[in-house]
Amino acid sequence: MRAETRAALAAVDTALKLMRRRAGADRITSKGGRDLVTATDVAVEDAVRASLLGSYPEWTVVGEERGGEDQVGDRPYWLVDPICGTRNFASNIPGYAVNIALVQDGALSVAAVGDGVTGERFIAERGQGAYQVMRNGPVRITTDPDQPILSFSAGTSKPGMDAAIGADFTRAAVVADRWDLRMLSSTLSLAYLASGRIGAYLLLELSSPVHAAAGALLSSEAGAIVTDRYGSPWTVECPSILAAAGPGIHADILSMIRETTP
Repeated sequence: MRAETRAALAAVDTALKLMRRRAGADRITSKGGRDLVTATDVAVEDAVRASLLGSYPEWTVVGEERGGEDQVGDRPYWLVDPICGTRNFASNIPGYAVNIALVQDGALSVAAVGDGVTGERFIAERGQGAYQVMRNGPVRITTDPDQPILSFSAGTSKPGMDAAIGADFTRAAVVADRWDLRMLSSTLSLAYLASGRIGAYLLLELSSPVHAAAGALLSSEAGAIVTDRYGSPWTVECPSILAAAGPGIHADILSMIRETTP
């Protein structure tokens, strides 16, 4: 395990402890539309930032709540979503996680994800595969192209996003009568895809790479095909993401997208 991966995993562990305490979960602020933030989100991001910068003080952290994009320059930087699935966290229902990704020379190189409810932890390093971190060490995980579950986000939580895009795709997916549909957070969906629990994940409109970067590397290293909604290879610049366990699933979902979205 690279030193950077160990640093990311240590920050994930710090985040999980704070999430379990739920201090600040009832202090909720609207970010516009149905998007919200709790005091816990901010506390988790601050703790993750401190942990990462304690190991790599010369690098930058870009976070969902504190920003930092203007400080990146040409240095390596971390992408952090302190609680992916804040609505679930605020409502005290399962389905939220912390995710951390490292970008070096413009490409994802390290990812770490922690499930806020189960405590499961996942890591990936570019070119080295994806793993679930167990008590006795990392265990390699891979996608399962036979899984019939499609998780997707309609993409309407952020102001200005087009609700009709998600609505039209949802109808097509239901009419196709092939998928067991779920709406899970982006991070957990991509971690579940990587570990063979679901077959695909789609987010038609992605507001920031902090939501999907860690999961994109994790699922890609586990064998998933990861692109934007048009089928081009995914990068941190992409405003959408489609990840699928196999080429057949990817092609089927891409076809539905092309039939239902601009």
